[in-house]
Amino acid sequence: MSDACADGHCITCSDEGVAMRVVESEADGLALCAGNDGARTTVMTDLVGPVARGDELLVHAGTAIARLQEAAA
Repeated sequence: MSDACADGHCITCSDEGVAMRVVESEADGLALCAGNDGARTTVMTDLVGPVARGDELLVHAGTAIARLQEAAA
């Protein structure tokens, strides 16, 4: 079992979205993001458009699916 599946489900098949904050954005539609636990991962941002450091995103299966600031406003 890979590390991504160690807690009983895989990141690619989970029904769970995870709140993450952008640490660094890249020009190619990717961003380095950190979760509440401090774990960092690269996230595709094509669905939400350009992002900047500090933006809060809802991430599912390595893809940002919504901006959390807009949802809270």
